[in-house]
Amino acid sequence: MALAPQTPPLSAGTERPAEPTPVSGTAVHISDAPTMVGERPPRQVEDGDTMARQAAPRTSGSGRTGLLTVGEAFGPRYHIIRLLGAGGMGAVYQAWDAELGVAVALKVIRPQAADDAAVGEELERRFKRELLLSRQVTHANVVRIHDLGEIDGIKYFTMTYVDGSDLSKLLAKSGRLPLPQAIAIAKQVAYGLRAAHQVGVVHRDLKPANVMVAEDEALIMDFGIARSVESKTMGTGAGNIVGTVAYMAPEQARGEKVDHRADIYAFGLIFYHMLVGPFRQGGETSAMADLVKRMQHGVPDIRSVDPQIPEPVAAIVTRCVAIDLLARYQKTGDLVADLARIDADGQRIAAPRPSARIRAPLAVALSLGLILLAAVAWWIGRRTAAPGPAVARAPISVLVANFENRTGDPVFDGVLEQAVGLGIEGASFITAYPQRDALRSAATIKAGSRLDEQTARLVAVRDGVKLVVRGSVAPAGSGYAMSVGVIDAADGKDVATAEGTAADKSAVLAEVGRMATSLRRDLGETTAGEGDAGVETFTAASLEAARAYVLGSELAAAGKFAEAIAQYQEAVQRDPNFGRAYSGWATAALRAGRPDEADELYKKALSLLERMTEREKFRTLGAYYLGPGANDEQAVENYRALVEKYPSDGPGLNNLAVAYFRLLDYAKATQQGQKATEVYPKSLNYRTNLALYAMYASDFETATAEAQKAIALSPFDKAYLPLAMAALVAGKPDEALSAYAEMAKASTRGASIASMGRADLAMYQGRYAEARTELEAGAKSDEAGNLTAPRALKLVALAESSVAIGSADAPKLLDQALALTRADAVVVPAARLFASIGRADAARGLAEGLEKQLQKRSRALGGVIRAELALVAKKPVEAIDALTTARGLADLWLVRYMLGRAYVEAGKHAEAVAELEACQKRIGEASDVFLDDWPTFRYTAPLKYWLARAQDGLGLKDSAAKGYEAYLELRGNVPGDALAKDARKRTASR
Repeated sequence: MALAPQTPPLSAGTERPAEPTPVSGTAVHISDAPTMVGERPPRQVEDGDTMARQAAPRTSGSGRTGLLTVGEAFGPRYHIIRLLGAGGMGAVYQAWDAELGVAVALKVIRPQAADDAAVGEELERRFKRELLLSRQVTHANVVRIHDLGEIDGIKYFTMTYVDGSDLSKLLAKSGRLPLPQAIAIAKQVAYGLRAAHQVGVVHRDLKPANVMVAEDEALIMDFGIARSVESKTMGTGAGNIVGTVAYMAPEQARGEKVDHRADIYAFGLIFYHMLVGPFRQGGETSAMADLVKRMQHGVPDIRSVDPQIPEPVAAIVTRCVAIDLLARYQKTGDLVADLARIDADGQRIAAPRPSARIRAPLAVALSLGLILLAAVAWWIGRRTAAPGPAVARAPISVLVANFENRTGDPVFDGVLEQAVGLGIEGASFITAYPQRDALRSAATIKAGSRLDEQTARLVAVRDGVKLVVRGSVAPAGSGYAMSVGVIDAADGKDVATAEGTAADKSAVLAEVGRMATSLRRDLGETTAGEGDAGVETFTAASLEAARAYVLGSELAAAGKFAEAIAQYQEAVQRDPNFGRAYSGWATAALRAGRPDEADELYKKALSLLERMTEREKFRTLGAYYLGPGANDEQAVENYRALVEKYPSDGPGLNNLAVAYFRLLDYAKATQQGQKATEVYPKSLNYRTNLALYAMYASDFETATAEAQKAIALSPFDKAYLPLAMAALVAGKPDEALSAYAEMAKASTRGASIASMGRADLAMYQGRYAEARTELEAGAKSDEAGNLTAPRALKLVALAESSVAIGSADAPKLLDQALALTRADAVVVPAARLFASIGRADAARGLAEGLEKQLQKRSRALGGVIRAELALVAKKPVEAIDALTTARGLADLWLVRYMLGRAYVEAGKHAEAVAELEACQKRIGEASDVFLDDWPTFRYTAPLKYWLARAQDGLGLKDSAAKGYEAYLELRGNVPGDALAKDARKRTASR
């Protein structure tokens, strides 16, 4: 439930961004949410325990052992999870940061443990230096420092915890890496180096052991001997040799003063090692002997070791490892630029990858400060200014095909399509058909993975899109000639055409904007070219900036967030006022688990609203309102204004439905979802969303019909959820199992949801042993597939089954789940279980965390936990007070259900009947109480018993008897079921 729905795109062609939350999005079709840095499961600690024993801990001056113990608290904020590495002077741990709510890496030093006082002083000096210099470098590919301090004489700082392996361990296993992986890691390390060098920090000990690799992400760490190029007091200048011999630059080995080019040299050797194995000359095995030979003879041409290394890659390595300083890259930015010009196979980029150019949508961070206020005020002013008259035109959707690039210059690829699409969308009645849907349809009809004109027409006819936009760019003297045409998808006849020329690249985008305006006029836009309507185009300062943005969008759409961020960085470096690039960067950073970085970037994006198109202004603000901690009411107002002006805007229609859903107005969400499918009847996303809205609204007839339509378009995992829930409500568990079986075939995520669904059904029926078997297997599969949040949900469900059967492993399972994610869907059931097993403090702590959230629903769920604690303590009136307040925040099914229970226990049976009957009518919401598309139908089983109790208290004996019998039929044979025992007793006494 804390899982905000995907927010809208910044421009046409995309729909909703994946959430930065631990579980995939709310009632929408999205990609699996990425696992965030710092939210990974802790591994087993046996190795860490062994290391701790072998490290011979000494006693600090305060009387505390210098090495920490796995499981202990380190001050009030940190809890030690495991030892990551230790030496005589300190150690690094994985720890839980209670304040941030994430796992961090905690580095400690004990200078007093050194036998030599001078050594201790140097150790402490390096520790402070690492902290100082690391904090100067803020970049996605540099490990971030969070906090510093001293506890019991132990100095520490915390940094981002990366659940991966350092590069040296990867290389030790394989000797060398596949070319695409080596290039991807090299690019990211270079991006991090550039950020450090830009603020004057030289690492000076760059080596594989100081590069952490997690999935597709590489981060530089350990600035312990780094120095500022301006520093004269660090004690590590000329005459002092520090660093690692195997990766040391010649000038560094000679004790000369070093600058950023020493890091570039080390980078070259690391790249060399990744590609062909470690540098060795003449069979030498000594790092010192290798260093001497490198200083004398240089590093052999990498292609002499492996002729298969592509020439562009070899050229980069050779330039990095030149003995002569002047022969190396003189600027790290030049190194980054050369790396950006090669693709994953090491070849110079000559054409775009055949992937969906989907603009990565935007999920928003928390407080945006004065910049946000100014941006919103400006936008409100613009919106309240006298609007132009509405254009009474029927909605038109267009599909933009890939243009023909006859220049041979890849800078044009994807950029002109974006510019024309945005320009055409300046007409209120025209919307560009999302390329994601188009590419999905192309795959379904096996038409290829690239939207050339022929494929685009096939897809348009299939999906009911009337028009296709085609175009070309070609050399014309020293400039360029461009042609754009709109054709009828069915017969290929021209509907509108526009041609233009540009004297050079700097004039291309402006000319494309003029051509798009001409097309809009030909398509019936009467205000085309007047006022704001004439500037709806791609507002980048250069083609190069636009191209970097397009590449970033492609990479983000493919889930390659680190690489996407690098492209967005390139875009804003080329155009510091490129608002969309900041937005894309923010989205990628948020999906990569870097909310602080995303927050700053989003501030910048909002400050540049004026450079965005009219629709993108709506979409950007909508993204803010739908983002974490934002305003659902304002989201509704924003998207209503958007679809009033642009009635065929699919993302606007879709996200207006999402906003209503967030307000728990399922009827309006369903209504708006129907409007979106009327405009885009073949959109799998919109159709699936509609089925889910109807499910939550308990309209299972509509939910089933829309789900079947979605599946007919393409078997999609979440489309099977409404079918399963409709079957369960109808008392047909076998049909639900069949739906889950089909869901499991659709995708990896589908298999995980289906596993949870089968376990949920077994728990609903009281078959806890079967549920445990399913959940254990599902959690193991999730762990293997790096599905962190789904695994956490299964661990919580395992804990539920443990409590039900009297097993003692529930606390351990809950702690494991909470170490993975703090999503509401994990926190709330965990807290309720903690309350039931006597760990009230743990439950209260989780409630406090929810009550600090800006989202009203999260705060309401904090009230649910407070109520659970009160009911366990036999204080139903306190529970009623807490739940009444919670209902004022968010009228959730779970709040109503708990309130009904509390009224029963307080002897207020009339009130209880009203609440519990309302729950029965809202059974669709109960099928997924946290509104995150993960089944919780098991929560409805006790409803039968509590409603019977309420009816019994009012003297409705026949109704109560039926309720008790229904519960006994469901769970009467479950050993130890307290409700069944009581229902049997009450039935027998009649």
